[in-house]
Amino acid sequence: MAAEKEPAVDEASIQRVLEDSAQIADKVVDPKSAEAVAARELAEATQRSGKVTLHLPDGATADVSKAQVYRVDDGGTLVRVPITDMTAGSVVGYVFDANRQLTQTIELHLIEHTATTGQIRIWLDGRQVLDRKITENDTKAAANAMATVAMKQEPGTRPLGFSFGKFNSCLSSAGVSSWVVASIGIACGAICAGTAGAGCIPCLTAAGGVSAGTIWFCIGKATR
Repeated sequence: MAAEKEPAVDEASIQRVLEDSAQIADKVVDPKSAEAVAARELAEATQRSGKVTLHLPDGATADVSKAQVYRVDDGGTLVRVPITDMTAGSVVGYVFDANRQLTQTIELHLIEHTATTGQIRIWLDGRQVLDRKITENDTKAAANAMATVAMKQEPGTRPLGFSFGKFNSCLSSAGVSSWVVASIGIACGAICAGTAGAGCIPCLTAAGGVSAGTIWFCIGKATR
């Protein structure tokens, strides 16, 4: 039997990252609202209850006090809890239905190796579904896919003039590593391949760590 092909980053997965990043930004709940406070309390109670098993490295914690809350389909709620002492974008996502029942847990670890390489690990409901090294080739493939997407959506974009160096520098200045964007693209493509369109919860959870506006801005910088 042939070995299973590793998930790769491509135009479709990058398109999904951009769409879901923009979509989740529209779903955010005011952190000071009663709705957000109640959702964070529910997430904290869930963590303390022992109902979920997390895979945090020594010294890392899922800090519910800094969690962001989002409204998802059918009256549900996504509580996106950052993991401390790991690469920014590492999170635990708790999905609750309209009756405040836990329906899904997403745990995402990002581990930086260099400015353009790293590793992504994902667990869904406690089961590991992805453990993938992100190479510089993956990162460059993601950047090229973004340039292609930009060419289709933004008339005047010059894909042949796309500069990976400029793109990486622009993202770094905004506090985002280019390999993280590549890893999210791989995650969205691998985990959400069977779902149509934007809105796959694991992808929304991952894409919440990047700003579509920042990515588009840096694409523009890299093609000038």
